Amino acid sequence: MSDLPAERCNRCRFWREDMEHRDPSDENWGFGSCRRRPPVILETVAKHMLPPLRYGQQVDPDLDPLDLHSASRFSGTSSTDWCGAFEGARS
Repeated sequence: MSDLPAERCNRCRFWREDMEHRDPSDENWGFGSCRRRPPVILETVAKHMLPPLRYGQQVDPDLDPLDLHSASRFSGTSSTDWCGAFEGARS
């Protein structure tokens, strides 16, 4: 009997496997991203893309949409993680 939960990421309809980091012979070893929620902007990445603000500057600088895309990520998970928002794959 396995200690893995039946409702885990690699069996959820929202999970997308990272095909570069997987073991094709073991479905329980791999990484991917959860698409249950929208991607979030990673502040540490985005701040390197922003021009330095000058004293008294009142306007937020604009980021190019491609820069925003580069600075955003879906949640990364292991294939055996689980979160409680599991939905089985659709047939």
